[in-house]
Amino acid sequence: MLNKEADVVVVGLGGAGAAAAITAHDAGARVIVLEKMEKAGGNTRYAGGTLREFLDIEKTVKYFRAILPKTVSLNMVRAFVEETAKNTQWIKELGGELEQSNAKMFPPGSPVVWPHLPGADGIGGRWVLKGGSKVGGADLWGCLSRNIEKRGIEVLLNTAARRLIRNKKNEVIGVVADGPDGEIRIMARRGTILTCGGFQYNAEMLLNYLGLEFYAEGCRGNTGDGIRMAQDVGADLWHMSAVSCGLGYKFPEYDVPMGLAVRVPEYIWVDQHGKRFTDECGTDMHAMAFAFSYLDHGTLTYPRIPGYMIIDETTIRSGPLISRCPGMIVDYYQWSDDNQAEVKKGWFKKAETIRELAPKIGIRPDILQETVSKYNMFCISGFDPEFGRRQETLGPICRPPFYAIAVWPCLINTQGGPKRNAKAQVVDAYGKPIKRLYSAGELGSIFGMLYPGAGNISECVAFGRIAGRNAAAQAPWDK
Repeated sequence: MLNKEADVVVVGLGGAGAAAAITAHDAGARVIVLEKMEKAGGNTRYAGGTLREFLDIEKTVKYFRAILPKTVSLNMVRAFVEETAKNTQWIKELGGELEQSNAKMFPPGSPVVWPHLPGADGIGGRWVLKGGSKVGGADLWGCLSRNIEKRGIEVLLNTAARRLIRNKKNEVIGVVADGPDGEIRIMARRGTILTCGGFQYNAEMLLNYLGLEFYAEGCRGNTGDGIRMAQDVGADLWHMSAVSCGLGYKFPEYDVPMGLAVRVPEYIWVDQHGKRFTDECGTDMHAMAFAFSYLDHGTLTYPRIPGYMIIDETTIRSGPLISRCPGMIVDYYQWSDDNQAEVKKGWFKKAETIRELAPKIGIRPDILQETVSKYNMFCISGFDPEFGRRQETLGPICRPPFYAIAVWPCLINTQGGPKRNAKAQVVDAYGKPIKRLYSAGELGSIFGMLYPGAGNISECVAFGRIAGRNAAAQAPWDK
C-alpha cells in the first residue's frame, strides 16, 4: 500500500476541484488532487464555461433567494453571490482573457431566465474565456489546468477515491483510493475537499432520486462516489431530485447522447402521438426534463421520451443542429456544418410531405398533419392559443422536404449531494459541520429545480475557492 500526505486533499479535478486546489495552494497549503479518470476536467470541460456578472450585490441576493430552494440559508445565498462576484477578477489574475458571451437563451432584452423576479435587474451578462475551442468550458478548463501545472500541484490521475478516513475525534483526515498500482492512503493534515461531481452515470441513484434513468451528456466519472463517501461519515443530503437537463439525440453508433440546438424558429416538438405539448421556445434549455418527463398514469408510459422534433428545409439549412456544448460526444464525433452527413446517416427521417414523414416515426399521418397545419395557422395569425409561444418565435414549417428526429431529455448534470454550509463545510443531519470535510461544485450544489444558465460553473469556481481557503486555514490535526 502506498501512503502519501498533504495539507489538503482534493477529490475530483474539474472546475471546482481546480479552484479549490489553486486557492489552497496559494494560501500556503501543500495540495494533492485525486482524479479517477485518465483525463481531468470533469463536466467543466464540456460545459458552456460562462461566468455570471453581478451588477448589484443586494439585488442579486434577492434574485437568488427567490430561485434557490428554501433549504439554502440566506447566509449561504449571500456567500455565493459575494464570492461569485469575484470570479471574473480571479480568472484574470490567473491569466485568463474574458469576453462577453453571445449565448442567447433568455427572453429578449434580459440576461436572466426569470426577469420578472425581484432583483433580476441586478444581474448582468455572462463572460467566457477567449480561446480556440468551440466549447467555452474547454477554454475555462485550459486556464485552470495551466495554473494547476504552473504551481506544481500534485495530481494523481486514474485514482478513484473509495472512502474517507477518520480519526478518534471523528475528524476526516484523509482518503483511501484505488490507484493504477493498487490501494493508496492519502492523509490530509488540514482538510479534505470533495469535488467529484454528481451521479449522472449511476443507474441506481438515477432511479432512486429522479425516478428515471436518463441519458447523460457529461463526464463518465460522475457516478456518485462523493455521495457515498459523504454518507459513510454521516453527511446529510440535499437537492437530490434537482437536475440541469437539456435535450439531445441518441444514436446506436454512440453510447452517449449529443446535445441539440435549433437556431431558427421553424420547428416544433411532438409526442409519440404526434401532438405538441409545450411552448418549444418558452422553456429554458436547462429545464427540458420538466416538459418531457410526463408520465401518463393511464397507460403507465412516458409518451414524450423520446419526443420528436419536426422541421423543414429552412431549419436544415440554418446551420448545425447541435449544441455549442453537446457533451462528451465532442471527444468522438464532429457534427457537420450543414447537417447533410447526419441526414445521409439516416439520423433524420426525411419525406416530401408531412403525411409521408409521419409513419417513419410511428405516428398516424392525419394526426401529425393536423398538428403541423394548426401550428402553421398560429404562425400566420401571430398567436399560439395552445401554449402561448411568443410571436417572434413562431416560424411555419412549410418548406419541403420535411424532417423528423427523436429527441430525449439528457442530463447536463445532477445537483444533489452532501449538504454544505456557507463555509463549504459538509454538514450532518443536524446541520453540524463534519470536521475537516468540505465540498464544492455540483456535488451538493445549492441549486434546486430552478436553474439559471452559468449557475453551476459560477458556483464551482466560487465555492471551490471558499472550500480551498477554509480547508487551508485549518490547524493541522494532532497525530
